[in-house]
Amino acid sequence: MSLMINKRESKLWLTWEVRNHYLPDFMRVSRVASGYLSSQQVIIEFEIETLSDSAGTSLLQNNHNISKAINEMKKAGAEESELSTQDMNIFPSYRQEYDDNTKSYQSIFEGYKVENKLIFVSKKLDLAGKAIDIAVSSGINKISSVQFVPTQTKIKELKDSVISQAVEDAVKRANLALLPLDHEIKSVKSINIEEDLYGRNQLYSKVQFLYSSPLGGAHGQNDETKLFDNVKKFNVQVNVSFIIGRKQQN
Repeated sequence: MSLMINKRESKLWLTWEVRNHYLPDFMRVSRVASGYLSSQQVIIEFEIETLSDSAGTSLLQNNHNISKAINEMKKAGAEESELSTQDMNIFPSYRQEYDDNTKSYQSIFEGYKVENKLIFVSKKLDLAGKAIDIAVSSGINKISSVQFVPTQTKIKELKDSVISQAVEDAVKRANLALLPLDHEIKSVKSINIEEDLYGRNQLYSKVQFLYSSPLGGAHGQNDETKLFDNVKKFNVQVNVSFIIGRKQQN
C-alpha cells in the first residue's frame, strides 16, 4: 500500500514541522534578582599566642591575657554571652637555625606555645572598634577577622523575597514571549536556583575601613579605632522551565 501526498499537503506538513520545531513542549527562562541587607551583628575573631619555658607558665599567661581582655570588654558594654573562647592548643615549639659547622638547619627547642581564640559576636556594632583596642592592649597578638553580617533570619527573609521576585519575573517574560505564538504556560516543569551569582555575594564581606580617629591631644583621650561597614548585596539566578501548549479556544 502506498501513501500519496500532494504538494499542498506536503507544504502544510512542512509548515507544521517548522512551527513545532520552534515551539517545543517546554521552554526555559532565566532571571536574576538582587537584594540588599544592612548588618545586624559584628563578629570579631582574636588569636592569643603565648610562649614560655614551661607549658604551665605559658598557659597561665595565655589565660591571664584572655581574662583581662574579657573583663575590660564587659566593662565597655559587652555581655558575657557575646564572648567565647575556642580551639586552644598546647605544644612544644621549635625554631630552625642554620649551623655553619654542619651546613644544615637544626631544630632548637624554644619553649611551650599556647594558642587560643577569643570570639566576640554582638549586635552592638558600635562596640567593635573599642573591643579591638581593648584586645590589643590586653596582649592579644592577632585579629584574624572582622565581619559585619546580617542575622540568619534576615538572610532567609531576603532569599525568599528575591527568589519570589525572580520567579514572578520569569513567568511574565515567558508569557510575553508566548503571546504572539498563540501558546501559553500549562505548568511549571522545574525551578533551579543559583545563589551568589558570579561570586559577587557580599553578605559576609569583611570590614572595609580601619583607622584611628584623632581623639587624643588636648582632650587627653586615647585614639579609638573606628570601623565602617557597607550594605550587603545578595544575587540569585532562577532558571524556570515551563510546560507550554497551544491556547485553548473558548
